[in-house]
Amino acid sequence: MILKYYNSLLYHMSMSVVFGAIMPHPPILIPEIGGKRIKDAASSAKALKEIVNRLKTKQFDSVIVITPHGNVSYVCLPVYSSPVFDGDFSSFGAPKLSFHFKGDVELALAIVKDNPNLTARNTETFLDHGLLVPLYYITNGGINKPILPVAVALFSLKQLFECGQMIARAAQKIGRRIAVIASADMSHRLTNDAPSGYHSEGKRFDETLVSLVEKYDVNGILNFPQKLANIAGQDALWSIAILLGAIDGLNFKQEVLSYEGPFGVGYMVAKFE
Repeated sequence: MILKYYNSLLYHMSMSVVFGAIMPHPPILIPEIGGKRIKDAASSAKALKEIVNRLKTKQFDSVIVITPHGNVSYVCLPVYSSPVFDGDFSSFGAPKLSFHFKGDVELALAIVKDNPNLTARNTETFLDHGLLVPLYYITNGGINKPILPVAVALFSLKQLFECGQMIARAAQKIGRRIAVIASADMSHRLTNDAPSGYHSEGKRFDETLVSLVEKYDVNGILNFPQKLANIAGQDALWSIAILLGAIDGLNFKQEVLSYEGPFGVGYMVAKFE
């Protein structure tokens, strides 16, 4: 009995990643921006608040948020190593809605050390909306932790998955307990007035990806049909692949909390814990 308890304690101590989530990033989900229109995405807003409530039950040191809207690289995965970050929603008509965050330089440097496919960038200090929308909900929920923004690279999904594994190993090596958030919007082609115009394959992309997440089918996601992903006009697969790598090997259960596409773009909210 004592040995079983000891082994369980060691297992939980070794878990560098304590929580994972997929969170969409449309600024219209910010009440100060969306106004009354946020009612059309009420399921997403409710699910995002549920994500934050679950996150508040965890013990962790830093939050990693993976954005598809950073300075995308073809040669390496950018890890933002600044000690401080700022951002606002001035591009969306709300300049007074501004934020200031402490960074996690030690973790950033640990991640890129001996990992040539990842690089530290200390000049990226102003946060894009792919980071700010999830962080808006996280901070509004009363969570005040250092953040580590990560951009995506135009690698294969399997390579991005491996980058996620490297992130988790680095956090474990320095004893950092982290939450990992994949900022991700689904197809941008669900309706005639969608940002990228309508395409019938947009709906099929969203339905397929939601189903794969519901089944926790990692291989299915990493081998997602490239042609369908391209046609759908999505920015979800890259950050989700990194998230799945970060939580690889953990006994997490998944749950899709909501999916909807009220403005021509698909929004999925899911948690892994």
